[in-house]
Amino acid sequence: MSHDLGGQLQSFFETYLREQRALSPNTIKSYRDTFKLLIAHLAVVRRDGGSLRIEDLDAKTVLAFLRHLEDSRQGRGNSAPTRNQRLAAIQCFFRYVALHAPPRFERHAKRVLAIPKKRVNPQPAESLDRKELEALLAQPSTATPDGVRDLAILAFLYNTGARAQETADARLSWFDFPNRTVTITGKGGRRRTTPLWHSTVRLLTDYKARYRRQPHDGVDRFFVNQRGGAFTRFGIWAIAKRHIRSAAKTCPSLAGRRISTHSLRHTTAVHLLEAGVEVNVIKAWLGHASISATSRYLDTNLSHKRRVLEQFGPPGYVASSTEAAPHGSARELLGWLEDL
Repeated sequence: MSHDLGGQLQSFFETYLREQRALSPNTIKSYRDTFKLLIAHLAVVRRDGGSLRIEDLDAKTVLAFLRHLEDSRQGRGNSAPTRNQRLAAIQCFFRYVALHAPPRFERHAKRVLAIPKKRVNPQPAESLDRKELEALLAQPSTATPDGVRDLAILAFLYNTGARAQETADARLSWFDFPNRTVTITGKGGRRRTTPLWHSTVRLLTDYKARYRRQPHDGVDRFFVNQRGGAFTRFGIWAIAKRHIRSAAKTCPSLAGRRISTHSLRHTTAVHLLEAGVEVNVIKAWLGHASISATSRYLDTNLSHKRRVLEQFGPPGYVASSTEAAPHGSARELLGWLEDL
């Protein structure tokens, strides 16, 4: 096994991730972005322009890179979850090194693999209430092709609970407008079929027939950008962000909040829960791999908790022990007994 970092990264991406593990293109791109940042950081630190070896990526260097990611002044100002995601990609590479390397690399790899993830306190999922959602959907102008497209994207995100990447990836073949359904291919290649409202179907078919830009050859996407190309998830996010900022001017409760396309996904889940939809159905609707991912919406929806509380009520001995003892005349006592 060569000391050359470039050769090992090539084998890691092209053979290990793509062929042996068969990871999705989006996951591989995420890993690629991590190593682009890491190698750019290493080049700045070294300043010698020489070839890179595996030994150059030691635990000390990786820790310095992670601090750079979180540094809000001189670094990227990333959050702890993003830092942990980058670390996971680096450690995946070093697990590959540990498996394929001669003994002299084993201790080096173990030191990097021993770097702990940073503890992250779970944050409540941001979601929009009905008034905030209506304010957002009122922003795109239906007098322009791009306005109709933006409204179609926002309506699609809310109706389906789709992720930004799933929305960017949406194909014409996914939609069955006569039956008002869309079959989404999401994380891990999992497919799910979601029903569409009549209003969503009308909006999407109107966009497709009258306002959709002519895509470039080979672009099989339902939502097309101004250049006739496919959207990225960042492009979808930018559209949502622009209209959220605009909506905040008329709906002050939106101002200053970190709302994104994923907030619309959370909104779909919370509104389904409020409508009394069973959690397993919401899991299938959103395409979650496990019920634990869906269960967190139970923790964020206080009104749902109150409804559940009212359904089973307090034990009788608790209720009776906290009520005021009857007192007064015989007539008042008889009245109280009558009401029991």
